[in-house]
Amino acid sequence: MNDKLVAIRRKVFLFLENHAILLSALAIFGYYLLTTVDLFKHSAVKKSFLDYVLQFDSVILMWVLAVVLSQLQKYRGYRREQEEYRKKIEHEFERQRMHLQLLDEITALLQDNVNNPLAVISITTHNIRRRFETDAEILAWLDRIDASLKRVHAVVNDIKSFQTQKIVQESLKSQVQTKQLN
Repeated sequence: MNDKLVAIRRKVFLFLENHAILLSALAIFGYYLLTTVDLFKHSAVKKSFLDYVLQFDSVILMWVLAVVLSQLQKYRGYRREQEEYRKKIEHEFERQRMHLQLLDEITALLQDNVNNPLAVISITTHNIRRRFETDAEILAWLDRIDASLKRVHAVVNDIKSFQTQKIVQESLKSQVQTKQLN
């Protein structure tokens, strides 16, 4: 039963919000009709211009209130749109923060799992280089190994910076798109 009342209340407020100007106009014209009928009931009494103004002053006030209500509704709509936009931006930033955090964790794991064996290989090649300083063929092979180690290390470091740049570019694109929509 309570859910039905909430649903009815929501529908009534939605109707009032969507048709507030129409309802205001009906109230104003209804009041104007009653005031005019009252004016004609007492038409035998001679009235001055001030009496007519005082007879219809409430109608003017009601029009002013209707304009204020209209502006208030526009302002509320604008605030609602701004709030939705803010929530959308916050959601986007939260999503990007999560992507960056995940990327940091993956990169750290990758660096640990790749850089540690690379360090062992690098130390081993350094020791072999010291042991076989005079053998040019072994030194050439060790140079190739060192060059490959540097390439693998550079790739691991580039993964993080590439993914970070990609996320930043996606963020900029989404911000431009949301600004174009507004």
